[in-house]
Amino acid sequence: MFREQEWRVRSHGRCTTSTSQDAWFPEPARGVDGLARQRGQAVEACAGCPVRTECLVIALSHEADEGVSWGIWGGVCARDRREAIDRATGRLSSAPDIRRLAHEILVHVRQSRARSRAERVLEKPGHESCVDRIA
Repeated sequence: MFREQEWRVRSHGRCTTSTSQDAWFPEPARGVDGLARQRGQAVEACAGCPVRTECLVIALSHEADEGVSWGIWGGVCARDRREAIDRATGRLSSAPDIRRLAHEILVHVRQSRARSRAERVLEKPGHESCVDRIA
């Protein structure tokens, strides 16, 4: 199964057609601002990639087995993948269901992105929050 997924990712991934690998293998994030910046880069680098989920499944599977996380895979930075694996293995007595874990991470990334967009709109002059309108 993984051979087919790896082939699909290598054949159709945005990263494989890029002339620069810097977007997918950034320096480790330092501090809160660095992590926020890297999360944004991860989402941007993989936006619209047709094999994003398969890519994330491959990375999570490898990282769960090897214990080493690096680069951006499936639009998720290394620290977030490592934390998700640690949480999943901490609450289970066996290895996590990698496909389910990938789905949970991608849902979380989408929700975080939607919150960020909403916060940016509210920060613009002339926009008031629902709370402001009610008060």
